Amino acid sequence: MRRSARVRKTAMATVIGAAAVLAPAFHHGSSVRAEESPGHRHAFPKEVAGAPEPMQGPALLAEESGVPPRGQRLRAIVARALDDSVATWKRIIGQQSDEVADVSLRFVTRLGPANCYGLYAGEGPAYCSGNRTVFVGTHEANRLMARFGPHGEAGITFLIGHEMGHHIQNIYGRFHLLHRIIARMPGARTDLVRRFELEADCYAGVWIQASPAWARSARFRSDLLTVLAGMGDESILGQEGAENAQTQGLHGTSEQRTRWFVRGTTSGGDWRACNVFSATTP
Repeated sequence: MRRSARVRKTAMATVIGAAAVLAPAFHHGSSVRAEESPGHRHAFPKEVAGAPEPMQGPALLAEESGVPPRGQRLRAIVARALDDSVATWKRIIGQQSDEVADVSLRFVTRLGPANCYGLYAGEGPAYCSGNRTVFVGTHEANRLMARFGPHGEAGITFLIGHEMGHHIQNIYGRFHLLHRIIARMPGARTDLVRRFELEADCYAGVWIQASPAWARSARFRSDLLTVLAGMGDESILGQEGAENAQTQGLHGTSEQRTRWFVRGTTSGGDWRACNVFSATTP
């Protein structure tokens, strides 16, 4: 049975590991990071969907036993992934390492337009280039973690790696570049955005390969590949979307996402191996 256009649009907007690629290409000089005081934060309109939840730094997310309480598991996974990604990327790119740390983290119940300059960026983790913030919609992220089942930690970790991939793209001006190319070639927008998203998948692989915390864990990498096998556009769009994933999807098929992630893990820590835009087909 064919779904309505509204349902299809909703499916497209439900972004798993997304970037608000049309966000204003600037950022505020003072960013609020996850470890800073909960009282020191950007002002948000008092909307239930977009209001930030109380933040806790990584040191506060675990009990003395080192095992986070059930309600804090998502936050613990996100904090660990973000901290490790920042530390690893600082080693990888060296010269611009200070900019790598210039990323904020916000937990919100659901992402709303107020979070990213009026843009709706979906409900899962999303990166806003305008304020260099990774937003984690806890309602959707917890649903995704349940969907991933025993691979929940790997799934959330990958999504944070993908969003940090967008942060690296932002540091190197690739959001600006994407906007300029789309302005010249509006008919190629879908393909260009898809390549941009696959590049972030590849950067996630670069991080995983270069991270001492993850690189030696064959089981964790196997869990990541299991998650990626069900994270393509054909899965996001549903059965009808499987026929049109190549023309409508913005993140790539499961095969494409897996292939570019693996490219990153075999790059030897060289992010320049993620040359999605120069590939004949992504």
